[in-house]
Amino acid sequence: MENMTLTNFLSVEEVARLSRVTPRTIRRYLSLNKGPVVTRVGGRVFVQRSHFDEWISKNISSRKAKL
Repeated sequence: MENMTLTNFLSVEEVARLSRVTPRTIRRYLSLNKGPVVTRVGGRVFVQRSHFDEWISKNISSRKAKL
């Protein structure tokens, strides 16, 4: 099993920063079950880095920008 240290977890704010969206958007995704898998610790929500990476790779869309 993977080593479960705090450095392997991201806060909602860190997920938002890495995703380039607001924390509110991430919370909305989580409430709609469209976000990454979460772990709750003492009422706080965290995302394992590996789950974040998987979620991002599944949700990348490549489209040409319309200019």
